[in-house]
Amino acid sequence: MRVDPRFERLFLEEYERVYRTVFVLCRDRAIAEDAVQEAFARCLERWNRLGDRPWIGGWVTSTALNLARRSLRRRGRFEAAPSSPGKDVEASIDLWAGIGSLPRRQQEAVLLHYAADLPIAEVAALMNCQEGTVKAHLARARESLRQHMEGDRVDG
Repeated sequence: MRVDPRFERLFLEEYERVYRTVFVLCRDRAIAEDAVQEAFARCLERWNRLGDRPWIGGWVTSTALNLARRSLRRRGRFEAAPSSPGKDVEASIDLWAGIGSLPRRQQEAVLLHYAADLPIAEVAALMNCQEGTVKAHLARARESLRQHMEGDRVDG
């Protein structure tokens, strides 16, 4: 079976980023690899429905994060993220879901700066952009996450 070249391109362009994002959450190479591979496999299975959409990288990232969290829970190793502001596991899970729904560059900035505890300058170097760009990504991400978390309090 021939794989759609657009999927191949997505895989080649996004695999490392998705892997780094998941690894920051779980800090376990095997879990991260399994989750990312499974997320891309699910994407391929659904390619006819999902296709080459602008948000597909975010979908793969969200799926991989959810798979990693599920695996960590099964192993009894899921805890609130080290930099998570709340002690409530549900709030922590919701926060990670919100992070998974952010645009790709905002996700990277949030995970590298807050979860991996890297300084802005190092995040900028890793993301190959200016420090001001990282700060803008972080500001937008914080606003989106604030709205996401407030929306859940109102809805839930």
